[in-house]
Amino acid sequence: MADITYYLIRGRRLGMARDDGYFLFDNGEWKADERNVILDHIMGFDPTDDSFYGFGNAEIMDEMEEITEEQAIAFMNRDM
Repeated sequence: MADITYYLIRGRRLGMARDDGYFLFDNGEWKADERNVILDHIMGFDPTDDSFYGFGNAEIMDEMEEITEEQAIAFMNRDM
């Protein structure tokens, strides 16, 4: 069985990481995270940072928290 990690982003958006990529829960289904929302939060990428790198911003990283599968299911049920 594949490892799955669930994330709550900014307290209102559900994300998931598994072996085949990153996904966001939207309108009752999992969709590929084509805009790299999850990775940007993991790496702390701040697109408004004028520095050469723009990575490692703790405030951006703190906007996302890892949650349990049970919490993710409860969020999905609430969102539907």
